[in-house]
Amino acid sequence: MPQTRRIGVTMRVVRSGYGETRDALARDWPLLFERLGRLGGYAPDWLMLPNTGEECVELARRQGVRGLLLTGGDDIGATPDRDETETALLRWAGQEGLPVLGVCRGAQMLARQAGVRLAPLLPERHVAARHAVVWQTANAASAGLPPFAGRGEVNSYHAWGLEAAGLSACLSPLAICPEDGSVEAFVHTALPWRGILWHPEREPQPAACDLPLLQSLFTLN
Repeated sequence: MPQTRRIGVTMRVVRSGYGETRDALARDWPLLFERLGRLGGYAPDWLMLPNTGEECVELARRQGVRGLLLTGGDDIGATPDRDETETALLRWAGQEGLPVLGVCRGAQMLARQAGVRLAPLLPERHVAARHAVVWQTANAASAGLPPFAGRGEVNSYHAWGLEAAGLSACLSPLAICPEDGSVEAFVHTALPWRGILWHPEREPQPAACDLPLLQSLFTLN
């Protein structure tokens, strides 16, 4: 069985009806982690991380976190405590060279960390919809991923995205939406960071394209 690293999983912010602030993780994620254990022959080791700003980095260190999964939910700017927490975690991950997978909002945070400006997308194409993607084979291979080729299909739940022309030099596109040219996945050229705009946890079964992304995050090379 492959040796696994402990992954810190970020959470969305929820405000209760009587003013209490809570952090929450969609149930889809633990279910996906269990499926990975059955499919991939390894049991992911993960820890939920609270939105406590810089203090979260110290918690992650103490708990032996050696990689990050930034989940979706909460538009950037809507929850300052989450923005502060994930910014601090990414700063730490960059200093330590830790692997990071950003999903939807998480991918947007990775892009923002690289200085990329988000662009509005057509809701009818990208919000609660499915659409095609075209894989960028050479960029996948250079990032140590399987040589994805041709076209695929992904789910989509985001109103903000990334334009290929607006990517910084340190990000390479991994998947493009052919209908509008927006970047649906990317890899960092200097760090083991990947971002995807779709939601692997919302598929009834793990998609073939998602398995190598998740396995490379959780397992040691």
